[in-house]
Amino acid sequence: MSPQRGKQSEILAQVGFYTGLGFIIPGAAVVGYALGSLVDGWVHTTHIFSLIIGLLGAAGGLVEILRILTRAEKRADGDNQDLGPKP
Repeated sequence: MSPQRGKQSEILAQVGFYTGLGFIIPGAAVVGYALGSLVDGWVHTTHIFSLIIGLLGAAGGLVEILRILTRAEKRADGDNQDLGPKP
């Protein structure tokens, strides 16, 4: 594989990784809302649990994105240490 082809593949992998992050918060909010809707039906309330659990899901999604980005940053910092001059 040519060096340029390898670099393009790496860039596309990063684009896919960061694009996937955009689905975490909405997905978590939708799942939270659906679970809250089930609780609302079980307890016979009007959308209060749907809203609360949906917001908690969105907050959980945000926390997960921060965790993923922190791990990616640590991994990138570890890779970049090998690029400097040897002591």
